Amino acid sequence: MPAPLAHDGWAVLQIVFFNVLLGGDNAIAIAMACRSLAPRQRRIGIMLGTVLGIVLRLLLIGVIGAVFAVPYMHVIAAALLVWIGVQMLQHQNDEATTHAASALWRAVLTIVCADFAMSLDNAVATAAIAQTLPEASRLFYVFMGLAVGAPVIAFGSNAMIAVLKRLPALTYVGAALLGWIAGDILQADRHVDSALQQIGGGMSGSPFGIDAGFLVSVAVAILVPLVGHMLMRRQVQG
Repeated sequence: MPAPLAHDGWAVLQIVFFNVLLGGDNAIAIAMACRSLAPRQRRIGIMLGTVLGIVLRLLLIGVIGAVFAVPYMHVIAAALLVWIGVQMLQHQNDEATTHAASALWRAVLTIVCADFAMSLDNAVATAAIAQTLPEASRLFYVFMGLAVGAPVIAFGSNAMIAVLKRLPALTYVGAALLGWIAGDILQADRHVDSALQQIGGGMSGSPFGIDAGFLVSVAVAILVPLVGHMLMRRQVQG
């Protein structure tokens, strides 16, 4: 195999690996958004969400420098993911009484927003790998890498929806996982990371050795299902 072709093939495999590895987060978001749709709308929602996620990542790779130039972008992304997790719980029964098309597009929009929030660091890794590819074929190879990982995400989403149907209480676990991911994204912001390091320095004398970043992730993971449950109860009562 010629060396350039072997190099390009290895780069594509790396893109596939990163997207499959991080695809679990996306599968959770897709499953949470589509779990209450009718079977036909669910299939469409998973397909549209997955395809639009690929398009979004391609766009992010192209403009990643401009995206990260926005102050506190990681904070914005984390807040967006927290809002999505809360909304998924608050409106988990709405789809049954909402027009099918409206529920479908709400689910697709939720998936795209969640994909944006969770794809920032993934886009950075993919963009770094893409820089090693020939410029003329770079976009094609990146698209192929993302497309190969897409069926894994779609299959994982279907499997998670089946589990959520059998055990609806796991919806709260899904919301908590989205909160945990939001906490991790929040810590990727350099201002937040700097503040946490200062707090961590103050905790260094603690006999329990508690990490400030870990506490942030735990706090957000608890906050999302708690707020979502409170809003859902208020919605039912009111």
